[in-house]
Amino acid sequence: MSSLTIALVTWNSEDEIAECLNTLFYSTAKIPNLKLETVIVDNDSSDNTVKVVENFLRMTDQKIVFIKNDSNLGFTKACNQAIHASTGDYVFILNPDTEIFDDAIEKLVNYLDAHDDVGVVSPQLITFSGNIQFSCRTFPTYRDLFFEMSLLSTLFPKSEYFSRWKMRYFDHNSTREVDQPMGAALLLKRKVLEAVGGLDERFIMFYNDVDFCKRIHDSGFKLVFLHTARVRHIQGISIYKDRTGMIKIWNQDCLNYFKKHSYNIFLYSLLFIGLKITGVARILRAKLLKI
Repeated sequence: MSSLTIALVTWNSEDEIAECLNTLFYSTAKIPNLKLETVIVDNDSSDNTVKVVENFLRMTDQKIVFIKNDSNLGFTKACNQAIHASTGDYVFILNPDTEIFDDAIEKLVNYLDAHDDVGVVSPQLITFSGNIQFSCRTFPTYRDLFFEMSLLSTLFPKSEYFSRWKMRYFDHNSTREVDQPMGAALLLKRKVLEAVGGLDERFIMFYNDVDFCKRIHDSGFKLVFLHTARVRHIQGISIYKDRTGMIKIWNQDCLNYFKKHSYNIFLYSLLFIGLKITGVARILRAKLLKI
């Protein structure tokens, strides 16, 4: 069994991080001969996250590196801090709002061990109500964003044409190669990091996983969704702590992605205008519904 680094970024995560760590260490304890390290980077949390992690450090003999930032650097920079501090043959990028089911990590590691051409593997994500979360996507195009903003993808959720990007037609109950699994739980080989580097820090919070997966894909590695490995995930918990700010960051990161990977001045301008209009609508809806 190879060595494994768990890379975690926290920000006001006091309600989630303890259970995440408990299930993580319970799951990995069952893996024979596993050399495990955990790197936690806190983005200047204003709640009791740091205290919770420090209490956990006093109660465990696990190897944990805890980095406390003096300011909120954003998820992408903090995740790179964790990646740069990692030493494992495999790196598991994991959100703190997750809980590991049983042998999920062992299944993910074993899959990568058995497939030389696969660089990244991701688990099936389960919501806290027990439903399968649609966590796989194709790389987005301008057309996909138009279908999202015009709600055509919502009207035709099972259409591989209108819902191509978010793959609502895929039931997420079988293993398959995908473009981009959600960044909430990604296990990758060290050689992937050596080939493409870490996350692109021009993306503050969103689209860093989309860009990361695209660079991995373009480097010749396969990315696989493994439905037999399961992780519980509270979708979007960090986003809802600052909904208005997150909508603005999402829009900017989206524009950065298209400017980097498929810049077309006409289509880019239309996307910019569309995001401005829908962004205002989403912010007003969030304030009215208090979400």
